Amino acid sequence: MKKKFSYKDILYKSKRLAVMGLVAVMGTGLIVTSAVEKKNEVPVHDGEVLVDSLAVSEAEGKNTGDFETRRAQLELERNKLIATLDSTINNSKSEGEKTSASEEKKRIMEYMEKELAIESLIDSKGLPDSFVLITESSINVTVDQQELDTGTVAKICDIVMRETGKTADKIVIQSKY
Repeated sequence: MKKKFSYKDILYKSKRLAVMGLVAVMGTGLIVTSAVEKKNEVPVHDGEVLVDSLAVSEAEGKNTGDFETRRAQLELERNKLIATLDSTINNSKSEGEKTSASEEKKRIMEYMEKELAIESLIDSKGLPDSFVLITESSINVTVDQQELDTGTVAKICDIVMRETGKTADKIVIQSKY
C-alpha cells in the first residue's frame, strides 16, 4: 500500500529539520565561543614572576631612560631572589634555614624601600635624577648630571645619611657621565 501524501507530514518534517538545524548552529556557536574564551584567558599564576613585564619592556624601550632601565633590571633580579627565598621559607624543613631566608628577604625589602625613599627625596629637593643602590658595605648614588658641585654632593650625602644612618665614608656619589 502506498502512503497517502499529506501536508502535515511535510510540516512536521520541516519543523524537525529546523529544530535540528537550530541545535547544530547553537552547538557550533558554543564550541567557537568557548575556544575564543580559552584563548583570551589569563594563564594561572605560578608565583615565579613578580615584575610587571609591561613596565620592564617600556623601560627597555626608552633611550633616554637609562636609570629606568637599571631600576627595572635591579627590581627583576631582586624579585627573582625574593621568589627563591619565599620558596625556601615555605618548603624548608629546617627552622634555621627558614629564619635565615626570612631575614635575608626582610633585608632586601628594607634596601628597596630605602632606595625608593632616597630617590624620591633627592627628586623632591630639585636635585638631578638619581639611581641609588644599597649594599651591605656601601651606598652608591649615581646622578644624572655632568658636573657635580660640592653643594649638590653635600645635599645628596645628607639625605642618604639621614635615611640610612650610614656614615659619609660608606656613601659613593658619582656622575653618570
